Amino acid sequence: MPRRDQGEDTMAVTVLLLSVLGGVIAVVATLAAFRLLGGSQGTPAAELARIGSYVLWTQPFIYIMSGLLAGVRDARWGPMRAPVIGLFLASLCWFLLRRQDLLPSQPDILAYLLPAGALFTLFGALVAPLLKERVGTVIGLIVVFGVAAFIYAYLNLGAVSGQVTREVIQRAAGMTTAMTTTPVASARVALLGGPEGPALYVTQTNPSGRFLISGVPMKEYTLRVWDPATPAVISERVRVERAITGGTRWRTISLPTQTVESGELFR
Repeated sequence: MPRRDQGEDTMAVTVLLLSVLGGVIAVVATLAAFRLLGGSQGTPAAELARIGSYVLWTQPFIYIMSGLLAGVRDARWGPMRAPVIGLFLASLCWFLLRRQDLLPSQPDILAYLLPAGALFTLFGALVAPLLKERVGTVIGLIVVFGVAAFIYAYLNLGAVSGQVTREVIQRAAGMTTAMTTTPVASARVALLGGPEGPALYVTQTNPSGRFLISGVPMKEYTLRVWDPATPAVISERVRVERAITGGTRWRTISLPTQTVESGELFR
């Protein structure tokens, strides 16, 4: 059996290290990108609701790329080492999800990640010798596809905006002297997945009573507003539309009327 020279061994080790390092960078980058897609107003409940499908669609491509790198220069040992790399990357993903409190509610997420890491890296290592010099092109296409998918997902996020107001009646000696529409500041505004679901996106109105919730997946939600001055809660259904096309139509939320006594009518 012919022996490989030292240069080939060095190249194989270098490519193997690149496979591991590239996979680590890709895992960290995809989880950072997930934070960008979630927006600053997303609650932990919103993140947990989306992370499962996000991991399902992003991690296999990372494992395939690492497998391609592991097998491109070592057709014999690459397929044997690739599953170990995949298991390491899957464990890293699980560890980072746990550290960031992003583990989905499904208890079998680790049972998915580990086999996926081993099998997809093995697939990449087995395919790499067939692709030969085209491996770099395939990896580049996967990266471009991932970036394009992220841009598409980001551009398809929606937004909800509006203003919270209330009617304020001023009375003196039992008589109405004025009635004004007043913006309500510091009112808590949230998007819920359903009438009784948890708050997924939360914000507060500014001094002008206006609010904006952005970075929201397009679907139907319950928009809920809590009155800061009374126990009243206002809810209505809203369908979030794409932000780049104007977002959901402007919402005007009217809280219960307040009556203010201003003293004697005449002095």
